[in-house]
Formats: sequence, C-alpha cells, structure tokens
Amino acid sequence: MLTTVRRVMSLFRPFWRQLALIALLMMLQKAGDLLVPLFGGRVIDAMAQRQTLDAIYAMTATAFLFWVCHGNVLPYLTGRVDLARFQYDGPRHLGVSVLHRVLRPRLSPEGRDTAMQQAVIERGELVLMQFVNAVVRVAIPVILPGLVTLGLLLWWYPLIGLIAIVGGTLDILATVYLNKVLRPLYTRLQELDYERQRVHTHVFRNLLGLIVESKERQAVADYDERYAAFAGFGALTGRRFLAFNFGRGLIVNVTNLCSWGVGAWYVDSGVYSLGYFLASLSWSTYLMNCVGAGIELQRQWMETIPAIKAFFAELDAYGPPDDEAAAGGAAAGAEDAVPCPVPALAVAAE
Repeated sequence: MLTTVRRVMSLFRPFWRQLALIALLMMLQKAGDLLVPLFGGRVIDAMAQRQTLDAIYAMTATAFLFWVCHGNVLPYLTGRVDLARFQYDGPRHLGVSVLHRVLRPRLSPEGRDTAMQQAVIERGELVLMQFVNAVVRVAIPVILPGLVTLGLLLWWYPLIGLIAIVGGTLDILATVYLNKVLRPLYTRLQELDYERQRVHTHVFRNLLGLIVESKERQAVADYDERYAAFAGFGALTGRRFLAFNFGRGLIVNVTNLCSWGVGAWYVDSGVYSLGYFLASLSWSTYLMNCVGAGIELQRQWMETIPAIKAFFAELDAYGPPDDEAAAGGAAAGAEDAVPCPVPALAVAAE
C-alpha cells in the first residue's frame, strides 16, 4: 500500500508546496474547532454566575471576532490558495502527464481494448484527485488537532478521555474487521464497473455501424446485462456496509451516553462548571469525529484502490515516466508495478 501511496503523491510532486499550504490552513481551521466550545462555555458560565452585562458582551464580542477569523477568513484564504494554485492546475497537470505518457509506444506485448483503456484512465484520474484532496483536506489536518484534543481530555477530564479512547478503539477495530470482509467485494465491484463502462464506450464509438447492422437491441441488451450485474453486486456490497455502519453508530452513541453520564456527575459534584462540561462534551465529540473522518478516508481508499492499481498498471504498459527513464529508473518502475485486477485490460484490440 505504501508503494501505491508514494506513486500517487509523486504524480503531484510539482504542487507539494501548494498542497502543504492548503493542509496547514485546513489544520488551523480544525484547531480552531477546539476553541469554539471554550468561548461558548465562558459565556454560559458568565451568565450562570450572573456577571455584569458589560462583561458578558465583552466575552461575546471576543467570541464573535474569533468566529469571523475561524469561520470566514481562514476558509476564504484556503479557497483563494486552492483556486490560484491547485484546484484546476492539479487536474490539468495530471491529465496532460497521463496523455503524454499513453501516446508513447506501448511496451506491453498484449493488445489493448481501447474502450476499457479509456474507462480505466478516466476513472483513475478521478479517484486520484479525490484521494489527494482527501489526504490534504481531511487526513493531515485532523491528526495534530485530534492528538491535542485527546491530551486535553486526559489532562482536564481524564474519565471522559478514557471513555473516548475506548469508544474510538472499538470503532477502529470494527473498521479493520469490515475491511477484511469488504475489500474483495469492492475489488470485484470495480471490475464489473469497468465492464459496464467498456460496453458503453464501445457502443458510442461504433454507433453508426450498430445502426447500419441493426444491432441496436443487442447493444442495449448487452449494456443492460452488464449494468444489472454491476448494480446487483453493488447493492449486495452496500447492504453489508449499511449493517456495519449501523453497528458503528451504536458504538458512537454509547460513547456519547457514557460521556454525558460522567459529565453530569462532574457537574453535580461541583468539580466542573456547566460551561466546562459542555466544552468536554464538544471535545469528546470532536475526537470521535476525527476517528470517523479517518475511517471514512480509509473506506474511500478501500473503494478506490482497485481503480488506482488498474490505472498504474495501464501506465506501466508504456514504461516509466520521462524523468525516470532519463535517470535509468526503468528497473525501479518495474518494482513498483502493481498487478492489474482487471483481466479485460489485456484482451485483444478492437
């Protein structure tokens, strides 16, 4: 898996500074989420203690300034950096690089189904952009704030922190088990989708010939058959995932219930104020959301890894990139090659 991740990131090497800046801005936004409950808790405590209205207004004004910076300024700056440096330039760079490579002589001795090749390349470019955006905007930004949140909970609210650790651990273990069950299903689902796309592309490439030969019904029936196989298997996979997601939701809800029970005991015994109690609940929820974000990213990776492997297998048929070839890196490129999970890629040309 690490080899595949390195190959994915190497495609976007010219944009590493831009991606790092976007990840940093996103991390600041995630870190700001930790402070929002503190401002709200201070205002609530001030009201409960019947402090002067001027003091409450001053706290509210401070919270407002923070909300503007956190909820408006940072997203605006992130959007500007993204628009100016990656949102369109990144896909353009990927598309041009791939097109330049597939127009070179093919080294693989097997023939190629151009309809399948188009489906693999287009799907691969799409999931690569989704993967890079998920890593930069979700995975990297939540790591440090998530660890800080866990440290704060264990320092100020140790029992609630331990509850969050137990709930998060159970969530992760359930996900590991799910991956073991669903990974082959997602691989097969991707193969069926490629078959559907191959038939669809073949029909449009030979539209006039099919009409002249009166094969319209046969083409429609063939496409419907492939789509039915894809849809049926997708529904089966989806039902299994929904059953898992139901169980995962119970883990999260039981964790929240335990946090509320312990927090109520803290407040009733006078250990913490109501405002700090709300802050602890927000941090506990934030930590579970970080775990959930990581699980969602891992699920996306599990769904898209067959498409990414097929994409790189297709590119490997044309040899290493120009920079690797110039540096004598053909051997390294062969070591990184990933077996293609789609047998149809090696069929004879149309």
